[in-house]
Amino acid sequence: MRKNLVAVVAVLVGLLSAYIGTLTPMNFYFLNYRAMSITGWFNLGAIIAFTLYLLGVYTTALVFQQISTQKLAIEPSFLVLGCIISLLVGTLPFSLSLLTPVSYSSPILSLFISFLLSFLGIWIACKFKPIKSNYTLIVFLFRALIPCAIVLTLLSLRNGSFPGVKAAAEVRQQWAYTQFSDYNEVVDSIKRCQPILERVGSVKVVAPTQGKNYIISDLGSSGHQGELTLEVVGEKGVGVANFSFHIVTSVSQVRFTNRGITENIVCRR
Repeated sequence: MRKNLVAVVAVLVGLLSAYIGTLTPMNFYFLNYRAMSITGWFNLGAIIAFTLYLLGVYTTALVFQQISTQKLAIEPSFLVLGCIISLLVGTLPFSLSLLTPVSYSSPILSLFISFLLSFLGIWIACKFKPIKSNYTLIVFLFRALIPCAIVLTLLSLRNGSFPGVKAAAEVRQQWAYTQFSDYNEVVDSIKRCQPILERVGSVKVVAPTQGKNYIISDLGSSGHQGELTLEVVGEKGVGVANFSFHIVTSVSQVRFTNRGITENIVCRR
C-alpha cells in the first residue's frame, strides 16, 4: 500500500515540477534569453517539462528511500527508468504522427496516456525487491548516470548562450545583436525615444538584463512577438526598459525604471 503511495506522490511531484518550470513565471530560468520559432519553443518546453518531471520523480523517490524501512526500500533510479520507458511508449503514437502524414494520436490524448503509463511504470518499479548489494554494476551505473543526465540536461538548457546579467553591458549587447534579429531596430528606437533621453542622456549601450528577454517567431501571418528587459546606459545615468511587442520589433510603450522610480512612458515613432 505504501509503495502505491510512493508512485502517486512521485507522479504528482513530477507534474508539479514540470508545471512550475514551464507554465509559471519561473519558466524564465529555462525559456528566457532565447529567440525561437513557435515549433522550436514548443519542443524546448516539452524537453524541459519532461526533464523536470523526471527530476520530481527522482527527488520524491530519494526522499521516500531515506525515510522508509528496509522492507519498503526503493531504488530512485529504477523509478525514473520505468517512468522514461513508459513516457516513450505513451508518446510513440504522437511521434509517429509527426513523422508520417497519418494521424495516430492527438497531443492531448497522447499526453494523458503518457502520464497514465508513467504512473504504471513507477508503480511497477516500486514492486522490485531492493538489491542487497549497493555495488552491483547495473545499480551503480543507474545511480550515477540517471541523476547526472537529468542535472546536466537542465544545466545545458538554462538560459541558452546568454553570458549572464553580471557580464559587461557591451558583452550582453553584442550577444543580443547575434541572438535577436532586428535588435538594431530596438536599439535605434530607444536612442530616438525622447522621454528616455531626458532621463539618462544620450544612449551609449542597450543590453539585456535581469528579466524576461525572449522572441517567438512565426513564419505565417502572426509575425513575431516577445518581451525585452533592457539596461539602457546613457551619458547621464542608467535605466531599465521593459516592454512587449508584436510584429514590429521596436519600443513604443515602455515601463522605464530610473533612480528607483518606475514610469510608463510612450516613445513616439
